Amino acid sequence: MPMSSDARGAMSRKCVGALLAAGMLLLTLAACAPFGSGPDRDAEAIAVVERAVSEALPNANGAYVTTATSGPGNRTMLVRLYLDVADPGTLTDTVHRAAGAVRASIPRDILKLTLEAVEGDRPPQPPRGVEQVVDLRFVAEELGLEARSVVDGRLIFSRDYLEDRYGAANDVD
Repeated sequence: MPMSSDARGAMSRKCVGALLAAGMLLLTLAACAPFGSGPDRDAEAIAVVERAVSEALPNANGAYVTTATSGPGNRTMLVRLYLDVADPGTLTDTVHRAAGAVRASIPRDILKLTLEAVEGDRPPQPPRGVEQVVDLRFVAEELGLEARSVVDGRLIFSRDYLEDRYGAANDVD
C-alpha cells in the first residue's frame, strides 16, 4: 500500500532530524577535545609553549605545561615554572615574561592560564600536580591582578587580562 504524502513528509522530517542530531553530536565531541585536536596535536602545542617559556626564562630550570578542556571555548592551561630559588626581587619579572611567552606562543586561545612556581629542577616526568608551590600572592598585586586571582599560591590569569596585558593570542586555527 503506497504511503500518503503526510507519512512521507513525517518520515522525511525524521530523517533530516536524525542527520542533524548526528552532526551536532560529532561537532560537540570534536569541541570537547583539548584544543580541538587530539593527543598528537596537544603534545605539539604543549611542546611549543614549554619551549617558548624556556627561551623566555633562560635562568629557569624548565617548565611543565598541561592543558584541559571542559567544553567548546573552555580551554585552560597550567604552566609550572621550575626555579633554583624563588627570589622575590625577580619573581614578578619572571612570571610576567612567562605569561607573555605563553600568550605569544599558544596555538589556540585559552579561557584561563594558571601559573605556578616550584623550587628545584624539572624532573624528566613531572607530576601532574604539586602541593608545595612558591606563594605568588605578592606577584599578583604587582601585576595588578585581583586577590581572587590567587588560589593556593598559584596565579590565575583570565583571557581578558592576558589579552589586555599581552595582546591577542597566537590563534592559528
